[in-house]
Amino acid sequence: MMLLIDAGNTRAKFAWQATATSPRTPARTLDYSGLPDLARQAPGRPSQILASNVAGADVAARIQLACHQAWGLPIRWCTPRDGQDRLHNIYADPDRMGADRWLGLLGLLSHLRDSPAWQQGQPALLASFGTATTLDALMPAAHAGLPEFIGGLILPGPYLMAQSLAQGTAQLPLADGQPMDFPHNTHDAIASGIAAAQAGALLHQWHCLRRHANGRAPLVFCCGGGWPLIRNVAQADLNQALQALQRPAWTIPTLDSPVLDGLASLTSPSS
Repeated sequence: MMLLIDAGNTRAKFAWQATATSPRTPARTLDYSGLPDLARQAPGRPSQILASNVAGADVAARIQLACHQAWGLPIRWCTPRDGQDRLHNIYADPDRMGADRWLGLLGLLSHLRDSPAWQQGQPALLASFGTATTLDALMPAAHAGLPEFIGGLILPGPYLMAQSLAQGTAQLPLADGQPMDFPHNTHDAIASGIAAAQAGALLHQWHCLRRHANGRAPLVFCCGGGWPLIRNVAQADLNQALQALQRPAWTIPTLDSPVLDGLASLTSPSS
């Protein structure tokens, strides 16, 4: 059995995988203050631990200590150097790319593998709405027969946008509102502005990727705790864009943790 850990900026996600060919368990979240409870949540003793970390050396050391105390096992910290036989990275220096972004794209490939649209040449866009929002693009079979990561955007996530307004202005609150077309109170106005900005970035990158792919409509996949806030705005805009191309409305799949999917993919031989 393998333990998979995604150490993010705010909290960790983890899952279990019985064998290299079995599906992982659904992702669970764990605050870093609760790391000693990790072993108590385990269904058994892992034989291997794979992890991604973007939360810094202190968090990595705390996770390593918790796993060592529980099972006496080291952690295999995965980086963008892992999985290069599955996906070509256009970054000049792959080590400068966040491990979570890279592993999320490896995880996305596991969802695309059996997609007829992907096999027929449609590109894919992974939108992750966490502490930061990332919008990363994949092209199928673009480099020596491998799919290729061609680049992406990084911007503040929904909570960071709200926090910056609360901290950088004298009178605006840390908003707790609902997105709507024409807000009539400050909380809803801020929530609506954030949702529109996030959805606009997603739609912009969708159009950029469509142009890059010679008019092929990108397949969009979303994840992260901020996605529910902006789902209705982004979904409506993307559906309208797809209908303008005379394609059926695209229901955007929500992935519970593509990073964990990427870690799981590294336990099995590349296909």
